[in-house]
Amino acid sequence: MTGFLALCETHLSREESEILCGWTVLVPVSLDEEIWLPIESSDYHSMVAGAPQVLPLAGKLATFIALPPETPATCDNLDLSTWFRHQAEEPTTTRPGPWSKDLDTAFYVALFLRADQHSIRRGCPIVCS
Repeated sequence: MTGFLALCETHLSREESEILCGWTVLVPVSLDEEIWLPIESSDYHSMVAGAPQVLPLAGKLATFIALPPETPATCDNLDLSTWFRHQAEEPTTTRPGPWSKDLDTAFYVALFLRADQHSIRRGCPIVCS
């Protein structure tokens, strides 16, 4: 995740990075601003973010690293993890680019991008705990 956070710091504003990386609940509707909810402890708050606001941020990173079209677009179960673990090395030779230099970072870019797309496509919230 270190490479992903560094990529966010380089290509997104601090506010954009906090929105992309800070949500614990992603909802498929537009929100005027993030919603902060206290949970269990006064020391910890949970951020609810709207996928339509988060999607362009993840898309910006995907464009920057030139995430290849072979990356699974709709994922069931562990498709994205499986692709990065077993199949991503083939496109690194046929389609080199910034994405292929750090597969861990590319995985997190794809993970956040696909989570946003999934939430919107299926009309469902996603909870990260």
